Amino acid sequence: MLRIKCEVTLLESYTDTVFNVKLKPEQKVEFQAGQYLMVVMAEDDKRPFSIASNPSNDDILELHIGASEQNSYAMQVVERLKSGTVEVELPGGNAGLREESERPLVLIAGGTGFSYTKSILERAVEVNQRPISLYWGAREASHLYAFSLAQELAAAHPQVTFIPVVETAPEQWSGKVGQVHKVVMDDVADLAACDIYIAGRFEMAGAARTDFAPLGVKEHLYGDAFEFI
Repeated sequence: MLRIKCEVTLLESYTDTVFNVKLKPEQKVEFQAGQYLMVVMAEDDKRPFSIASNPSNDDILELHIGASEQNSYAMQVVERLKSGTVEVELPGGNAGLREESERPLVLIAGGTGFSYTKSILERAVEVNQRPISLYWGAREASHLYAFSLAQELAAAHPQVTFIPVVETAPEQWSGKVGQVHKVVMDDVADLAACDIYIAGRFEMAGAARTDFAPLGVKEHLYGDAFEFI
């Protein structure tokens, strides 16, 4: 991995528990859509976050960090970012976009896993015109912190469909209700014909892998979580 110093050009709240971060690296960097970087806290303490930005925009590295007082691991990173500079190591991960594929894309995000799918989506629409379905799941609608951005991405690209999913639906909810990977199973008739990319809590990724296994998707199911579970 390349270690590089970055200037923190943006640190703002999406919600009370999600921060939008933009870093300007001191030199050009290369990464694949869907890879991650490590924020260097100390030589023996490097913390991974998906890169939310499109690799085509190599001037900026965008992160979506879910952090709260109950999540000190991530909140300590947010506090470090307030200094205005940070060192990162990149790129990491083997679950980046397979750009040569023309199979339909199914992107599955849980919570801040949207950052991973955002990068893949923005790059994929530049590469070819294959259909892209973005499923973003959360417990509550308020946890879909960049809902309007996801809508804008879908509206700007005819081949993109955005399907929000919540476990607890508010009144007048027009999206789907349930566990996001099960909604995907109900919606997509032939998952084996698709490239599937997934990011979110390890429990969600693990449940999806288990439930998808009989459908013949193993060779085309990608997610960094699968290297750890």
